[in-house]
Amino acid sequence: MSVLTVRISDKEKALLARRAKAAGMSSGAYVRELISSRQFVTAADLLAEMDSYMGNKGLRVRPRK
Repeated sequence: MSVLTVRISDKEKALLARRAKAAGMSSGAYVRELISSRQFVTAADLLAEMDSYMGNKGLRVRPRK
């Protein structure tokens, strides 16, 4: 299983916690649901989504061990 690490500010953490609580789940479960709700039909769809995040310093990919 891959690990996705996202750096968020304290303000963003609080917002995530509020949204997760309103949805009745933990923050981790809420984030997993958000990620899995995105449907990609073709590789082009995935690449278009990826392009929107390129250069975002809040996202970090950890090297495989």
